[in-house]
Amino acid sequence: MATSGGQKDEHLMDSSGTVFQDRSPNEDDFDSDSDDEEITKLKSELSTIPFCELQALKDKIGVKKFNAALHGSSNTVKNRNESTLKRKNKNRPREMSSKRPVSKFKQVVPVTKKVSRDPRFDNLSGKFNENMFEKAYSFLDDIRSQEKEQVKKAITREKDPNQKTKLHSLHKRMEQAEKSRNLKKIRKEKQKERSQKELSLIKQGKRPFYLKKSERKKLELAEKYKTLKGSKKLDQYMNKKRKKNAMKQRKRLPKERE
Repeated sequence: MATSGGQKDEHLMDSSGTVFQDRSPNEDDFDSDSDDEEITKLKSELSTIPFCELQALKDKIGVKKFNAALHGSSNTVKNRNESTLKRKNKNRPREMSSKRPVSKFKQVVPVTKKVSRDPRFDNLSGKFNENMFEKAYSFLDDIRSQEKEQVKKAITREKDPNQKTKLHSLHKRMEQAEKSRNLKKIRKEKQKERSQKELSLIKQGKRPFYLKKSERKKLELAEKYKTLKGSKKLDQYMNKKRKKNAMKQRKRLPKERE
């Protein structure tokens, strides 16, 4: 049957002979009021329709409207849920339905985040002062020297060759670490002397002379040469230096093709 607006109404009939109208869900004349009226009509009519016809009707009018007709409109359900889940007192927790599972992302009890703090890289701990650090931990040098003596004694007592080689390598590492620490101290002292000289020149009104890294290395090598010459270890040092330079040159040479 055609309406005045050019729209077609579809008539559905159940087994009992009840007739009701249905329109396509994409039409523009569905307002909220008309929806509620249709839902109430459908609710009364659907009570007597068999299951197979209900399924056909569900496919015809859509799932949303069909569920609303059976269970009531979504607005009424929403309002009912809101009224039941309101707080009776603002200090009490909100009552939630036990039928709905709690989301795993929901934070039931707020927990303050634990923030780890590394005092080495924190400004609250102040700036690193190397001189103060060395003074505070100067007792470690005595402990290291005692440990080195203990390792030396253990080498003489040890009879197992494998264990003896391990102790020898440990003693060698300890000696090298001690040498590097002593060399660092000497460099610091020399740097301190140079900075004091530069300050005295500034006080006198003269222009200070700042050494480059290359010039510092040359001075260090000259001082090392003097100390080695006095201790008669210069030849040994020079042989090691020659071997080291020879190895570097061999690495730079092109390899023979196989």
